[in-house]
Amino acid sequence: MLHLLRKVCARKSSADDSVNEQRILKHALDSFATQGYAASGLRAIAKDADVTAPMVNYYFKTKESLYQRVGAMVLDAVASTIAEAWPTEGGLEDILRTNLEAHLRFTAEFPEAIAFLFGLLYGPSGGAPLIDFSKYEEVEERVRKAFERATRTGELALLEGVTRQDAVELYQAFVLSMVSHAFKARRFGKPALDPRAAVRRLGMVLAGIGTLRVEAKRSVAR
Repeated sequence: MLHLLRKVCARKSSADDSVNEQRILKHALDSFATQGYAASGLRAIAKDADVTAPMVNYYFKTKESLYQRVGAMVLDAVASTIAEAWPTEGGLEDILRTNLEAHLRFTAEFPEAIAFLFGLLYGPSGGAPLIDFSKYEEVEERVRKAFERATRTGELALLEGVTRQDAVELYQAFVLSMVSHAFKARRFGKPALDPRAAVRRLGMVLAGIGTLRVEAKRSVAR
């Protein structure tokens, strides 16, 4: 699905009927990301995609199903990006850093997809249908298992009063904040987030969670 998102986001206008579905997805993603669900209409999406409204109905039947298809495409692409980057070995820092960097790369490559996701999380529902988040929940489960293994083996000693669930939630909130920072910088023409700064801040977050064994540590700053 990551490959599909790349094709969709790069799609240019074409008279070839075989690419009509991808063009519709591209302009639907743009519309839902910038205008929200309620303000997006199939006729407007069809016009932007240079196809007829009946053709949109042919491929996607309803606005609800088109919205859900866009959501599945975006979430599957995020999950694919993380899965491809996930290290097969290494300590907790390696895993958390890689996950953070993969999120930031996705944000840089697909800002419209991030805008769509932020609309899901923070925008008014506008009657939008539910989106299946199970693919991204797989990413969150990978993070939970990494913390569980690190605390079980003694690689990570949590500070007094900090639970493993606290650690997971603090880290995930940090990743979301870095994605938001990177996205807003691009959107408002501000200096891009330096990935090295994000990784340095990861070290600060980990220091506030617990202590990594010296022999198990991996350098956060490359």
